[in-house]
Amino acid sequence: MKMRTALSALTLILMILVSCQREVSFENSNTPSDGALQADISGNCQGIVVTGSYKKDTTLNTTNYVDVTVTVATPGAYRIYSDTVNGYHFNATGTFTAAGSSTVRLQASGKPLTAGTNNFTLNYDSTQCFFTVTVTEAGSSSGTSVFTFDGSPNGCTNAAVQGSYTQNVALTSANKVVISVNVTTIGSYSITTSTANGFAFIGLGNFTTTGPQTVELTASGLPLQAGTFTFNLTNGSTTCTFPVTCDAPPAPIDYFPRTANSNWSYEFDDVAADSLLIRALANTITAGGNTYTIFMGTEDASLGFDSSGYYRKNAGTYYEWRDMGGYFGLDNPLWMEFIFLKDDQAVGHSWTTSNISGTVTDMNNNVIPVTLRMKYEILQKDVSLSVTSSTGTVNHANVIVVEEDYEIFNGTAWVHITDFGTAKYYYARGKGMIKVEFFDDAGTLDLQAEIRRSVVL
Repeated sequence: MKMRTALSALTLILMILVSCQREVSFENSNTPSDGALQADISGNCQGIVVTGSYKKDTTLNTTNYVDVTVTVATPGAYRIYSDTVNGYHFNATGTFTAAGSSTVRLQASGKPLTAGTNNFTLNYDSTQCFFTVTVTEAGSSSGTSVFTFDGSPNGCTNAAVQGSYTQNVALTSANKVVISVNVTTIGSYSITTSTANGFAFIGLGNFTTTGPQTVELTASGLPLQAGTFTFNLTNGSTTCTFPVTCDAPPAPIDYFPRTANSNWSYEFDDVAADSLLIRALANTITAGGNTYTIFMGTEDASLGFDSSGYYRKNAGTYYEWRDMGGYFGLDNPLWMEFIFLKDDQAVGHSWTTSNISGTVTDMNNNVIPVTLRMKYEILQKDVSLSVTSSTGTVNHANVIVVEEDYEIFNGTAWVHITDFGTAKYYYARGKGMIKVEFFDDAGTLDLQAEIRRSVVL
């Protein structure tokens, strides 16, 4: 997510000016999309809702499906599918038109062969996750029992919602609702609420007695927004509703987020066709005893992504691991860690990187030793900044502005390298880098990149 000038003919500015092209695949439905299924540490699908009644020897129909939440990094065509288990499977194809979180419905096909719990593997792009479906005996259909919801046709009487519900936090077995019903005929039941805000409640079981009793339904899915949402229960002619309130997540405090599948798109010099897409991977690397999140970037998503940097944070300090030899055009690689941002320091605070020493071979094959460094200073903190791109104007709060300068040791002192100017970076809390400007030594703006869309997870 970082872009910087370098101090040689192999500068990043030149790379950006030469290579940044239109993100052609973003609007091309024939190009495969890129993204990820959401899974917990055990690989179980997050944000998935199983709907319908699954019975042995009963062909599945349009009422049998799963809704799954997908994080889209690059829009385009998709296929999301499961393996075939116990005679049936799930599948969906289509086109993502925008990056971000999206809910996809996978239709079930086939006929369950035996009763029991079936474990499915879901596939999308290069990611997988797991979910389960319960199949009941053929004679144990939801039509076997007869019951009504207390409170029908209005609010469900004494509906008790359990667990906490937070935007973008996957639900667990602790998220339930207890519903009061009146049973007139015993038998099995399959109760599924409507899907609202990315999740639903499901309950399967058997009524063994008639009369008033309660049913426990378990939530499944991923709340997509904060607010209060209404869920509908329907069984034949009896219906009722109940509300669930979803809290907003705690405001992220990172000024350079590194969460997996977060992604940012930048526009250069207000030219919509000249842009760069950056995304954070779930993968990490370990170097020098530290673990870094891997970032990937592309100027043309149809050509794939390439490494864009390795980043970590400790307290209020943000680090990058980089080959400074390649970055500055030295003769040999020189990998090192340096600090590019501090969010816990006041305006005026400054720091420098470690010395970057090596050699440069000129056009006459003269080998010249050089010692360089970058110098940083916090120019502004907690200010507001409006950024305008082809997608509109967005006001960003809590912005830190950092100046990046380039110095060389002349044998007695550190001096600014003339003809390379300076760079100015803008970081917004919870969003990351929202703008970068490159200036020549006269203070004239040479190049700028401004954020035009972002997804921070």
